[in-house]
Amino acid sequence: MVNQLLFGDRVMLHETFQDWYRITSIDDNYEGWCEVNQIALSPALPETGLHHLLVNDITATFASNRDILTLVYGSRVPVKGDEYLLQDKPYRLVNGRLTEPIAFSGSNILIAAQKLMGAPYLWGGRSPFGIDCSGLIQIAFKMVGIQMPRDAWQQAEHPGEFIDLIAEANVGDVAFFDNEEGFIKHVGILTGEGTIVHASGRVRVDTIDHQGIFNKELGRYTHKLRVIKRFENLKS
Repeated sequence: MVNQLLFGDRVMLHETFQDWYRITSIDDNYEGWCEVNQIALSPALPETGLHHLLVNDITATFASNRDILTLVYGSRVPVKGDEYLLQDKPYRLVNGRLTEPIAFSGSNILIAAQKLMGAPYLWGGRSPFGIDCSGLIQIAFKMVGIQMPRDAWQQAEHPGEFIDLIAEANVGDVAFFDNEEGFIKHVGILTGEGTIVHASGRVRVDTIDHQGIFNKELGRYTHKLRVIKRFENLKS
């Protein structure tokens, strides 16, 4: 698995092959194959009055008659008026919270990431059931209304302000780490208190300094710091 779609993510369909679709995620331009039963081909919906809301909780439950759908943190629900649309059926919110994206701020980015604390590491994952380091960044920023690229190296190249010293970093700044060949391979969100939230084995908090991330459980540095960026410029 190279990537994971959450409920409500829109895709562009390119071709079919037996039980597979080749698609591109509209949000981050990521291409791959998925099984046909993972994608719903919906009729075109009018853009007037239609807007996309984000689920601002770990799960939300929607029901129509006896049908119940549980959504993971970061899912998107297209709504029109008081009805929640799923293909051609109206779904109504019966449990959970549905909100507009929370305000863009460093603190809120951190809060969004912390809701995934303890989620196991999964290459290509983007949910509480399994998430990778860049997926954590993407979901945390998504919850404050910002779409980030999918991979750590792409996020490192995303327009932002470079922060020269770790001591100058603020809450919500993003730290990138490279390997011995100099390629960006890891990423995390700084707390502004000498620690970082990142996905390594699981979503966890570790200490960080100018060298990189220090894992107290292992008693050694695990990731070498390359660059720190602030994405204040992404505010709408």
